[in-house]
This record gives sequence, structure tokens and C-alpha cells, in this order.
Amino acid sequence: MKNLGIVALIGGWFVLAIYGWFKGVLESQSLVVSISISVIWIGILILLISAIWQRYKESKNDPYKDVEV
Repeated sequence: MKNLGIVALIGGWFVLAIYGWFKGVLESQSLVVSISISVIWIGILILLISAIWQRYKESKNDPYKDVEV
């Protein structure tokens, strides 16, 4: 259930991020603003993906993953 919540959160954020990016770029009259919005959203997406990937890799080598609370 926890994994489903995480997937729903990331999926919802991704949909809202794409929607915001499209609205910001398509409604902007300035090329500089459009490029800036695109770079900011791409940077946030890269940071999110790298954090998720790092957590995934660390979970494989976690010595305490079999410990029950």
C-alpha cells in the first residue's frame, strides 16, 4: 500500500509538472521566460529521478532491511 501511495504521488506530481510546463511555455510571450521555465522543470525532474535512483540502489545493500520493528 505504501508503494502504491508513492507511485500515485510521483505520478500526480509528474502530470502537474508537465501541465505547468506546457502552460508556462505556451502562454509566455518571451523566449527567455519559456527557456527558463523549461530549464527549471528539467532540473527538478533530474533531481527527483536521481534521488529515487539513489534510494533504489541503497535499498539493495541495506543490512537492516530484514529487521522488523
